[in-house]
Order: sequence, then C-alpha cells, then structure tokens
Amino acid sequence: METTILKKENTAMDYLGYALYAFGGLGIEILLMMFEINLWGISNNQWTISQNLIHWTVTCLIWGVLAFLLLNQIPKQRPKIKKVNVGAAGLIILVSIIYTTFVWNGVKPIIEFTNNGLIKFVVQYVYYACESILILLIIVFGQMFFEKMVGRKSHLPAGSIILALTWGLIHILTQGISTGVYACIQACLFGFVYLALNKRIAISYVAIAFMFML
Repeated sequence: METTILKKENTAMDYLGYALYAFGGLGIEILLMMFEINLWGISNNQWTISQNLIHWTVTCLIWGVLAFLLLNQIPKQRPKIKKVNVGAAGLIILVSIIYTTFVWNGVKPIIEFTNNGLIKFVVQYVYYACESILILLIIVFGQMFFEKMVGRKSHLPAGSIILALTWGLIHILTQGISTGVYACIQACLFGFVYLALNKRIAISYVAIAFMFML
C-alpha cells in the first residue's frame, strides 16, 4: 500500500514564529559576544583584527544555518515583476542611500573602509550580507503572518512593521534612540522595497543587502 505524507500547512502563528526565529538568530550574536568578551578578557571595542574576524565568521556561520532552515519554510512562488515595480524599488533604494549618507555624514562604505582597513572591511561586509538574509526573512514571514491572519494579499507593509518592532526596537535599547530611529526607518524602507518587487525573495535580498551596505 502506498502512503502519502501530507506536509502541514503553515498557520499565521507559524509564520510569526519563523519571523521571531530569524530575529532570535540576530540576537544570538549578543550571546556570542558576551562569551567572547569573557574568553578574551577585554571589551569588544578593544578586540584585535583576528578577534573581530573570528566573531564575524562564527556569527555568519550561525546565521547561514538558520537562514537555510527558514528558507525551506517559504512556499515556492514566482510572481511577475512589472516595470513600475522596478521603478518604485529603484526610488526606494535611492531614498535609503541618501538617508544613510545623511545619517552617517558621508558615504557609509567609504567611512567603514577608512575606519577598518581592507581585511576588516571585506569580512564585515560579508557579515552585513549574512545579516541582510535574516532581515529579509523577518519581513517575509511578518508579511505572511499578517496576510494569513486577514485571509488575503495585502499592500500594507506588515513585514516592515514586524522588523521595526524587533530589529529596530533592539537598536533603540542597545545603541540609543538615534540609531534605533534610523533602524526603524530603514526597516520600513526594506519592507516597501520587498512589496515593490512583488515579494520575490532573491531580488528583494539583493535590493535590501544593497540598501543595508550603502
């Protein structure tokens, strides 16, 4: 007798849980940093280049495994991208870059390169690329949670609201109000660009990573 195993359909709360798992993955870095501070016996702003590289590498490995597991929970779909969506996404990306340049008082990657040097700069931007995956996943699952709750597709950027309430809020608590407000505004822009690109995962990741790095 042939037995068919049916995969359980994800509920709204499942999707909210996945978004929180992605956020929790970002939070693991704090625990890792606390362990490393005790291990090295110095605060993280005193770490050597090697110690920073170890931290970023281990963090990226943890984030990569979590992202792989969560990506498997996203239903396979390929919505079409209209030209107007690409144009809107381009405008959102431009606004993000201008806003970041204003907040940083200069071009972010140039400032990062000047402060860190070549080796730290390259590895840190790999780290940013990995962080961008979890940022995207919070948006994706946050949007799925809301749409499952209301029972229809929605143009409300619910994913960016979830991102602002998690990733944005933790920046307020750990790095101050100004940095937190910046993170919340960026969270909204990330969510808008995801919707503008018709929720296509790959191209949305490229856009969000680009916005995050610049």
